[in-house]
Amino acid sequence: ITAVVIGGISLFGGRGSILGPLFGALIVGVFTLGLRIAGADTQWTYLLIGILIIGAVAVDQWIRKVSG
Repeated sequence: ITAVVIGGISLFGGRGSILGPLFGALIVGVFTLGLRIAGADTQWTYLLIGILIIGAVAVDQWIRKVSG
């Protein structure tokens, strides 16, 4: 679900391509690996991924509101 949301697929339905979730998974994987290499605790990693999800949903809502 994280990769799909970050990849730009709306949780409220609509269209999308396979490339969005693919890049979303890549972003989440690189982000998680970077945090682990930096020595971040697992809890911080989950917290920051949660913040990424909230941000992606907020941007999706904003885009839906602006586009009418």
